[in-house]
Amino acid sequence: MHPGLNSRAAHIGGARIDARIELAYGIGMQNSDTGSPDTLILSGGKQRVHKYDLDEWTGYSTAVALRVDLANGAPKVVDRLDYLSPPELISDEPDASITFKSGAMIDDGLWLTTQTEVLHFDPVSFELQQRISLPVFNDVHHVMRSSRNTLVVTATGLDAIFEVSMDGELVNEWSTYEKDIWCRFDKATDYRKVLTTKPHSVHPNFCLEHNGNYWVTRLQPQDAYCVQTGQTIPLPAGKPHDGNVDGDIGHYTHVNGHISRVDFAAGKVLQSWDLNEASDGVKHIGWCRGIHALPDDRFIVGFTRIRPSKYRLGVEWLKNRVGAPGWPGCHPTRIALFNAREARFEWELDLEEHGINAVFSILPRQA
Repeated sequence: MHPGLNSRAAHIGGARIDARIELAYGIGMQNSDTGSPDTLILSGGKQRVHKYDLDEWTGYSTAVALRVDLANGAPKVVDRLDYLSPPELISDEPDASITFKSGAMIDDGLWLTTQTEVLHFDPVSFELQQRISLPVFNDVHHVMRSSRNTLVVTATGLDAIFEVSMDGELVNEWSTYEKDIWCRFDKATDYRKVLTTKPHSVHPNFCLEHNGNYWVTRLQPQDAYCVQTGQTIPLPAGKPHDGNVDGDIGHYTHVNGHISRVDFAAGKVLQSWDLNEASDGVKHIGWCRGIHALPDDRFIVGFTRIRPSKYRLGVEWLKNRVGAPGWPGCHPTRIALFNAREARFEWELDLEEHGINAVFSILPRQA
């Protein structure tokens, strides 16, 4: 344990925990000098073995969230949550992964996903307030709240989006490609107990809402896809992962280390940045997922160390990196503040020494 780091463990069984009926939180504060939030909450997971050739569905032993203090400029980890999913809600196969994927701050409540759960935590105490887990939840990558006051869940394992009430009742569903969900999958199966459904057809990752419509990133077609209308916005910089939107303007990360700025009203990419160009040396920048956009073209982004097996499998954006023949290694799992106007990183925070070997969400905490 690192000095000054308060670690909490949440090992909570049972099928459901009632949520608080009323929440009373203040408005989030930002560092007035930098435009950055005072606090971030990061989600991710701890590997079972400290090496980088493990499968995602078996390689992670513990879901981990970190609280990061930015109030004094330099980022500092100040709190940690370790979480284990109940055995009845995950595969019975040995070494089934438990890791936090992406989530959202909702009324200043912290909502995170595991492979098979949507979880609501108190963002200050890290106490578990509510658990939602449905048989259609497999390889869940993201949850958000809609303008309809529902939860929109990206179930990557079923190539689908599921909309549920705040109490966890299923109210709608969409396939994320041209085939119906149940052409490939069986409604009678509890997919929480299925270790993996790979290969995915389109691999949806992250959903956001614009003008009442849900847009999900799709890794394989390299686009953002509207589940209601079927409209797509090509994202040619690479395979997209996470994003956020403010008005008509959104930003997406690509796993190859790019950021795209999108105009949803116009349905097109306005601008993109290659973060690899700001990285020192020949080591690979990492697998880019989480993002939090700041004013003045600055972005807090998350990078997960790339496993050598991914390189050997022929990920072209790795193999074609100029000046990086063979396997030169990779920077550690970390978050970093990227200044797009100056094409440089202002700071980086290594997360591996704090128990996160894969990082997903970067969430500003409302205080």
